[in-house]
Amino acid sequence: TDAAVLTTRVAICVAQFAKAPNEQQRLKELKAIQSWDRAAFIVKGGWDRMPGEEKASDTVARPCADGLSVLMDKSS
Repeated sequence: TDAAVLTTRVAICVAQFAKAPNEQQRLKELKAIQSWDRAAFIVKGGWDRMPGEEKASDTVARPCADGLSVLMDKSS
């Protein structure tokens, strides 16, 4: 169940990133950041915070950044 919850939260994070304004510009910014710093970019943007929650889970940002790599590749 923990894996299923994490997978769902990561999907929500990716969707929130994609729906926010200037997605293509943010994807370029994310791509320019070293891979180990991408989670911090996600946290700073707040996309890892689930709707209705004040604080994000500390396990969502890294897999969310990894999930966004597919979108980064498509935007190149």
